[in-house]
Amino acid sequence: MPIEDTAEVNLAVAPTQESGLRYRDLMTALEALPEEQRSVLLLVTVEGLSYAETAQVLAIPTGTVMSRLSRARDRMIQLMDGAETAVPAKRPLLRRVK
Repeated sequence: MPIEDTAEVNLAVAPTQESGLRYRDLMTALEALPEEQRSVLLLVTVEGLSYAETAQVLAIPTGTVMSRLSRARDRMIQLMDGAETAVPAKRPLLRRVK
């Protein structure tokens, strides 16, 4: 859409109470993560860096980026679901197809 046409269209969406609560829960969960996991999660998901770029920025191996990201995602799922204990998130099992 050309920028000139956007003045006629209201692209803003009024925030709902539910989205405000979700945002609050998300920020609380992010703050609960260890710094190492939070920095990797934000660099990959928010900043859009690749694993290799994230590893270079943080001066850590790519494998470490991958494991910290995996742990951060699992913990975020637990925190957003309201789980207080460190029970691993239930994910579908991967299977090898020959």
